[in-house]
Amino acid sequence: MKRLLLIFVLSLFSINSYAQSLSGKVRDTLIIRKYDRVLFEIKLKKINSEKEYFSTSDMDGNFRFSNIENGDYQFTINNEFYDKNIFLIKINGDTSLNIFVKKFCQYHENKTSVCPKCKSSQKVVPIFYGLTTLDFMKKNKKKYHFADCELSYCMPNWYCKRDRLEF
Repeated sequence: MKRLLLIFVLSLFSINSYAQSLSGKVRDTLIIRKYDRVLFEIKLKKINSEKEYFSTSDMDGNFRFSNIENGDYQFTINNEFYDKNIFLIKINGDTSLNIFVKKFCQYHENKTSVCPKCKSSQKVVPIFYGLTTLDFMKKNKKKYHFADCELSYCMPNWYCKRDRLEF
């Protein structure tokens, strides 16, 4: 009888350790970008273990993992148009996450002021975004390339006067 009771109690603990769920929503950092309905591939890997769980969000960014163990996990979000996002999370019971991700920006890859076309930085100037005075623009015409307002975090930083190229 004691043996049967012990088996029953142990089975309850093992069922409880896998009864957790992880759910949430992946969103673009620009909240106004609601028209971008994309799928995200999500991987959950338990730290110090080979256990991995996979899911795909729906078109609104909602995701769900069921029957996962308590513990520490590496949470990875992938989409070809977004930066790869990796988080460390702790699961201890049912967990809900809201995660904001940034779109990939080709301009952030360029860390120098070397023009990709002429391979020189001699005729390259920074791009100046925002409202300014006509007087300021005249005084700094050689120092900056003036542009409109910055509309997103992904805007070119440099302008090559030789090739008339923003990069």
